[in-house]
Amino acid sequence: MAEVIERVSSGIRGLDKLMEGGFIKSSVTLVTGKTGTGKTGFAATFLYEGAKNNEPGVYVTTEEREEDIKEDVKSMFGWDMEGLEKKKLIKFLSIKPVIPVMPGKLVTMEEEIGSIIKLYIIDLTKKIEDAAKKIGAKRLVIDSISIIEMFIKDEYMRRVALLQLVSNLKDLNVTSLVTGTIPEASEALSLSGIIEFVVDGVIKLDFVPVAEEFKRTLTIRKMRRTDHSIYIHPFEITKTGLRVIEIPTV
Repeated sequence: MAEVIERVSSGIRGLDKLMEGGFIKSSVTLVTGKTGTGKTGFAATFLYEGAKNNEPGVYVTTEEREEDIKEDVKSMFGWDMEGLEKKKLIKFLSIKPVIPVMPGKLVTMEEEIGSIIKLYIIDLTKKIEDAAKKIGAKRLVIDSISIIEMFIKDEYMRRVALLQLVSNLKDLNVTSLVTGTIPEASEALSLSGIIEFVVDGVIKLDFVPVAEEFKRTLTIRKMRRTDHSIYIHPFEITKTGLRVIEIPTV
């Protein structure tokens, strides 16, 4: 008998059918792309879909102010995020990377760096966990993971920290999206080239030249335990959310 895998809708029209009905429940997916490709709109649509279906969500912003995210979403889609926040269907959480204060003790530089990063991930996870529990979250967004990648300079410690963070998100029993930024001249999937290997799925957003203009596209680069599309799909940002444009087949 085939295993029944519980799925969570992305909220992106036309996307779920490209990945067997949606994201696997409690999975962590990276939504990555260069500046302006639609990552924040993607993340907001995912949380709004949950709010419509009484699945509360937490929006963790690591770079932008909460107020700016809310205004951006309202400008794009007209959604009243503050109203949803008052109904405890969405909770915003601003977490900027800061160096934890270390108690005075004699340690090597390597030990100190390791301890600081460990404290940082523990503190980050605790804040996310508290916010998730406060509203009974089923969905979660971290926008973006790139600032965390930049914050941890040592490659080994960065890998350990990202592994721990992804593991902690899974323990919260929420379905998570983390956004990442690809540098303009890069062909990688993230700043560090690490996070894409530790998450369950990767969706890459792009600008591609079509005729005399650029169009947004998405590609599902990875999705564990999922028979997903491997093609490049155009999508658009509409006033009611993101929509994958169906391409007629011959």
